Amino acid sequence: MTEALHAAFAGSPWPLYVLVYLVIGWALVRPTGSLSTRFVSVVGWPVELTQRLSGATGLPYLFLLPNMIVFGLFTFAPLFINMGFSVTEGQSILFSDREWAGLDNLRRLLSETQIDTGAANLEDDKFLAAIYDTATFVVFQVPIMIAVALISALALNREIAARGFWRAVFFYPVMLSPVVVGFLWSLILKRQGVLSQTLIGWGWITEPIQWLTDPSWTMFWSVFVYTWAHLGFYMLILLAGLQAIPRDLYEAAEMDGTPAWRQLTRITIPLLAPTLLVVTVLSLIKAFQAFEELYAMSVRWTSLVAYIFETSGLRGQPTANGLGIAAMASLLVALVLIVLSLVQVFLSSRANAQ
Repeated sequence: MTEALHAAFAGSPWPLYVLVYLVIGWALVRPTGSLSTRFVSVVGWPVELTQRLSGATGLPYLFLLPNMIVFGLFTFAPLFINMGFSVTEGQSILFSDREWAGLDNLRRLLSETQIDTGAANLEDDKFLAAIYDTATFVVFQVPIMIAVALISALALNREIAARGFWRAVFFYPVMLSPVVVGFLWSLILKRQGVLSQTLIGWGWITEPIQWLTDPSWTMFWSVFVYTWAHLGFYMLILLAGLQAIPRDLYEAAEMDGTPAWRQLTRITIPLLAPTLLVVTVLSLIKAFQAFEELYAMSVRWTSLVAYIFETSGLRGQPTANGLGIAAMASLLVALVLIVLSLVQVFLSSRANAQ
């Protein structure tokens, strides 16, 4: 062992660097106490010195600083860059090569005529169609998600065999990549996929159906797959809310002969209302942002995020003002999400006040 260490550090300056580090630490910190306490203080002298300089109240903020820097770089910086794109025009991503446009991108997005050529504007029809399709998706998906998640949480909160296993099974799709989920269901729902072949074998249909592009089925399967992929996350939140309800209330209700359905409507649902509110708002925001699974499945309809993705030129041929139009559309979507978040804060504070 000694020979191996000697061979590893022979001719290396690292032992000298470590010695200098410890000497600097000893000189700056001047540790006191037992030998082990002094050794720990010398080894961790940067933290020890920082705590002495910043005090007990300032040290937590220093530890949060790296996280805030990363959060700022990947959240606030893109937000401000996106706002810059929304009020400028051109194909370049460099602001030095883009011209100030003001609200021209908003007019290009919503006006009936093109402000550049005076011809009929087709962009507003595409944007409004994306809004309509997304609204339809949200109206159906969110209530179904909440209802199924609540039923699943109620079932898995009971004393059933292999309860931990079934909880893991319901949560497993959440851990899958959205692209994996999309491709998996594409194999099942494509024209020659498992579902069509199975139904043909049973004699229920006579020819294969392209479930993801057929207008009669594409929205249904979009809601189904998206609910299947994200059900476990909301079920887990509701399950935590159910377990926070005191068992004494149910025991008292059972002693009074209260039926199960009345316990559900009079005890469970009212006490679970704050958690249901959080789940509702989170599922609304997530539904408005639906993209990855739908993109991987190549569904017929276009979501708002897919519209922004395509208009910006990330897929297909970039257009003259596509980046600015996409940035303006994303700000409108962000405004809707901000309103939903404010509604959640208002309703939560109102519920807590009561």
